[in-house]
Amino acid sequence: MDTTQALRDWLEVAWNRHDTAPYELTLELVARASTLPDDDDGADAVRLARHTALGHLGRTDLLHTFVAALPAGAKLDAARSRAQWALAQVEGRQAEPLPEVAAWALLGDVVQAELRRGRHDAPRVRLLPLETRAANHPDPAARQAYAATAHNVAQALRLGPREPALDALMIEMAELERRAWERAGTWMHVERADYHLALCHAALGHGAQAQAHAAACIAACEAHGAEASERFFAHECAVHAAHAAGDREELARHREAMLALLAEVQDAEMRAFCEKTLAAAPQ
Repeated sequence: MDTTQALRDWLEVAWNRHDTAPYELTLELVARASTLPDDDDGADAVRLARHTALGHLGRTDLLHTFVAALPAGAKLDAARSRAQWALAQVEGRQAEPLPEVAAWALLGDVVQAELRRGRHDAPRVRLLPLETRAANHPDPAARQAYAATAHNVAQALRLGPREPALDALMIEMAELERRAWERAGTWMHVERADYHLALCHAALGHGAQAQAHAAACIAACEAHGAEASERFFAHECAVHAAHAAGDREELARHREAMLALLAEVQDAEMRAFCEKTLAAAPQ
């Protein structure tokens, strides 16, 4: 196997495990930094290092070490400049401005790093003041970058520790995510934002709110003739919502819908993921 294919294969595995072993993976990336090629795979490795070191660890020191070891090259330099911009934001330093589409995409890693460093006001300070500008931005890619960042921050809060201030912030960011996708995406983006809001409310035991968003998610799928896997996950969030509401009858009904839709999922990899999701859903 040539070295290009070897790196590509390694990156595919690395992205799949970065959220379960971020520290170990970041050390591996630091060890590889000086040998990265100046191509798309090398740039992808820089993106992974930035996301893992900042978004999952909040470790600016590790990202500095990685960036310092990178060789020169057009594609590596572009990826390096984005990593350096993100580092400057977290560290409160001035940095060369980036186009908004690039800066807004990077804010997800910046805000998650700041949250991990105890700056719980970071999502409000960084994201909320940009909402109106993002909603009216002429570049669809910029609107999408902002919405994706809102999602990533809300998801990080959902998967993180539970405490009242962070719980309120999670709902605020998930609501921001939905509003952003209304301006930036398709019906499916909004439907998935409702899915995420249902999970966020369910995580806090907000049964009625979770069920309302789950119902909106299912209704959107039905209105647009969504494929089986999309409808499967709509019913999954409804299971979590019913569990939060203490509604055993609705929980059983939506689990039955998940099971029926599972039989319609044709893609083997997606089917395996759906099976794992069904097994983990409340019963």
